[in-house]
Amino acid sequence: GVTVRRIVSRTPQEVVAEIDVAANAIPGRRDIALGSTILPNAIAVYDKVDYIKVIPETGVSRLGGASQHPKGYQQFEVMAYNRGIDNKVSTPDDIEVGPVSVAWSVDEFPERFDDDDKRFVGTLDSNGLFTPAPDGPNPERKQSANNYGNVWVVATAQNEKDRYGKPLVGKSYLVVVPPLFIIWDREMAP
Repeated sequence: GVTVRRIVSRTPQEVVAEIDVAANAIPGRRDIALGSTILPNAIAVYDKVDYIKVIPETGVSRLGGASQHPKGYQQFEVMAYNRGIDNKVSTPDDIEVGPVSVAWSVDEFPERFDDDDKRFVGTLDSNGLFTPAPDGPNPERKQSANNYGNVWVVATAQNEKDRYGKPLVGKSYLVVVPPLFIIWDREMAP
């Protein structure tokens, strides 16, 4: 179901080709062969993006900077998927399409009444890099607590929509932890 129409340009490092994909082509990954060189699973044949995932699905970042402990950054990425031949999402035959353009944001992960972790844990840039806040204590927080907490990292697709015309959304759970865990070693009295 995939044929090369013409080679647009060619250099020792890159080949740009114009291809045709038949309307009835079976969705899936395809190898590309050029002479004796084969690139397995190089392109995906699909009709649309059905969902996106934020990777990692659970992340951990460490507060730091105000003390002697360095910050623990967390990089997030997004991957788009097609539903595959079985026409069902999140099954083994789904096709990894590749990254898509998204807008990144942080949402509260509600754990308790009046949860405010989102305000204090850190920032997420437009490339999905989470930078944790300084460790603390933070006088702006209740009881001058550190800036630790749990949040959702959210990717909202800029061009991919669901069947209702709304942008596709993926989430990852992020735990922002204190810079140092103290392990108490209790000696047993005889």
